Amino acid sequence: MTDGNKPTTENHSTVQTELINTEGRVTLSGEIDHGVAPQLDDALERLLARGADRLVVNFAHLSFFDSACISALVRAHERMSERGGTITLLHVDQHAYRVLQISGLLPLFEIVPAG
Repeated sequence: MTDGNKPTTENHSTVQTELINTEGRVTLSGEIDHGVAPQLDDALERLLARGADRLVVNFAHLSFFDSACISALVRAHERMSERGGTITLLHVDQHAYRVLQISGLLPLFEIVPAG
């Protein structure tokens, strides 16, 4: 089942979602900063409200993210943990990995490296 959400665009940044069975898929593109993070929050919340028990967030086309993006992911992790679900971050490049490592957030997510 596809959720049918259209991309949210701001400064060539998008948050695309779909729900397949109980897996919510999120594809981030461009820069996810404080201006776009509210759309990410909304997208994650919609997937959770529709029954997602697993979230997969694709970083493959992400060129930049800041603390607002990280905060949205942490909030989603808290909600997902309440229902026993998981969040996987896909295509995490070395720079994104380092940010998550420095932030102490690696243990919260399943990480699949880029490449």
